[in-house]
Formats: sequence, C-alpha cells, structure tokens
Amino acid sequence: MKDFGVLVPIVTPCGESGDVDYEGLSNVCEDMIDAGCSGIFVAGSTGRGPWFSLEDRKKICARVSEITSKKGIPLFAGCMASGIEDMLENSRAMREVGADYSVITSPGYFIYNHREIEEIFLRYSQESPLPVLLYDIPVFTGMKLDFGMVKRLSKQDNIIGFKDSSADIGRFNELNNYFESRDDFMVLQGKEHLLLESLKGGASGFVVGLVHIQPKPFINLYEAYIRGDVDKAQQLQANIITVMELVKDCFVKRPETSTLFHFLNYCLKERAVCRNIMMPFEGDCPENIKESAHEALTILNDV
Repeated sequence: MKDFGVLVPIVTPCGESGDVDYEGLSNVCEDMIDAGCSGIFVAGSTGRGPWFSLEDRKKICARVSEITSKKGIPLFAGCMASGIEDMLENSRAMREVGADYSVITSPGYFIYNHREIEEIFLRYSQESPLPVLLYDIPVFTGMKLDFGMVKRLSKQDNIIGFKDSSADIGRFNELNNYFESRDDFMVLQGKEHLLLESLKGGASGFVVGLVHIQPKPFINLYEAYIRGDVDKAQQLQANIITVMELVKDCFVKRPETSTLFHFLNYCLKERAVCRNIMMPFEGDCPENIKESAHEALTILNDV
C-alpha cells in the first residue's frame, strides 16, 4: 500500500462574528506542516465544512493551497453534500482553487442502501475532476460502507484511497490485507485509539482531529513505527489514548459537537497558534473542558 503519514483535517479559525480568520488559518497550517504532517484536509468535519458556503470553502481552500503548494505537500478538500450535483460542483470548485484530491462521504439527509451509495460514488468518481478519497464516518452519515463496495470501487482509476472512521478494526485490517499489494492506493485510520494497531496492519497513515492539541506526538508515533521503534510508538499511543479518554469524558457531560471545538480551541490558544475557532452561538468554554484540555496538553507536551 502507498505510504502517506499524517493527514490533518484542519480546523477553520474564525473571528468573533463567525467570519473566517485567514491569518489564523495560515498559522494553523504552518504549525501542522512544520511539525511534520504530510498533507492538509480542508472542509472536513473538524473544519466545519458543512457550515460554510461554497464561496467560503473556495476561499479557505485557496488560502491553504498557497501554503501547501510552497511546501510541496498535497491538499485534500471535502466535497461532501446531500446530492450528486452539489458533490460534483464542490469538486470542480475545489480544483479551481488548488485542491489536489477530493474527499466524499455518503450523501446526507436521505437514507440509502449500499447499492444506491455505490452508484452515487461510481458516478462521482467518473465525473469528478479531482482524484477521490472515500470517507466512511457512520456517526454522521448513519451507515457503514460495505467492504465489498469498497473493493469494487477501488478498481476505478480516479479512486485513490479510503479513510475509515468507523472504529471497526476488523474491517480495517481486512482492507489492509486486500490492498497490501496496491502501491497506488492508501488506507487511512480515522480513530485516535487505533493508530498503532492500524500501522501494524499496514495502514498508509492516519487522519485525526486531535492532532491539533499537539501535533508532534502523532508525527512521532508514525515515524517511530516506520523506523521500527515499536516501544516508543506504544508509549506515544498510550498517551494519545489517555488524551482521547479526556475528550470522551467531556462529551459524556456535554454531547454537543462544539465540545470538541472548545477543547481544540483551548489548546490552540494555549500554544499561541490561533486566537479562536469558535462560532458566536457556541458560548464560553465550560470550566471542565478547560481543565481537561490543559491536562491533555500537559500529557502530550511531555512526550
């Protein structure tokens, strides 16, 4: 399988009125790239892709493209939508402003069976001007993609990889085994607690939002495993799992999606990377999230 490394689903910094903070966006990208990340993914879940208009997403992608093109790393753009025409319009728009790859999930809102989703993905891959990374995130789409579907779709020239945020390590390892001999296809893990296990199975790398807390331990985990230092990788994985448990505990007390943004926002501000990623309606950060985020930073700064 194709080696990749760490792909960052980048946050979208905002001003107090909710407008995009492009200076902050540049700062976050520079921080992640300087730490050793291998690519940037804009307009994903962590970047609040569905929240912004297409024009805003084009401007976000264009600003990030200025940075990735200079650094020589690929730019992935979320092209998710509720229908095939909007998905394709997103792909064309992101290509215009410098994206190298498109990322798509199952369309939202309606309920589909796997045959229908396969037909949608097939048409998208045939008409998209950008190569396609399929993204499975059942918590948002309401369904987990079928293994057989992924195998069939992977035969399309324009489909270059699969990101798995289903937390199904059994299926993930099946995918690793199936694509082992494909040096033109990548399989990426999307769950923080499965990073090392996924690399042991042959994964190309990973795409996780918590990398914003402190990117170095995530980069170091990948690099330690690649050079054969499994003990170091295990230590880093253990610390990342501890941090993930802190985030999960915050969600138990406050299940809103903005809980994650408050957590990441605290860490990015403490590291002096950017001022704000919060929307005006999301209010002030609860004290328990501040305390947990501070503890997470302490843990990851020490490794």
